[in-house]
Amino acid sequence: TDQHSRGVGDMPALSAMKLTREGKVARRVEEDNIRAAYVADAQDYRMIHMRTSWFEANEKRQTVNRHRIEQLRHKEELTQANKELVLMRRARIKELLEAEARIYEEQLNAMGLAFVKDRA
Repeated sequence: TDQHSRGVGDMPALSAMKLTREGKVARRVEEDNIRAAYVADAQDYRMIHMRTSWFEANEKRQTVNRHRIEQLRHKEELTQANKELVLMRRARIKELLEAEARIYEEQLNAMGLAFVKDRA
């Protein structure tokens, strides 16, 4: 508003007026109005600052939470990948041991020997 751009001492409407009792009252009213406008502006700025601070803090919390959730997701994926890897390794080791057992049995058979197997 125009009151905000003028200082307390800049009152052209009242400068020409004689400082009679009515003039002093009018000047005081105008000064009080200007001060009230400054107080209202200060309160507005304080509210803006409070809302901005809240928004920034909220953004930080959300960022931290997103990061934590992402880390948990990665940890779960790694755990699952490790389980799958263990299963694959066990399967390959089993295949390898079975193949070695077959080769060993064939070698024993070639020599006329064999494993004793339970018939129970």
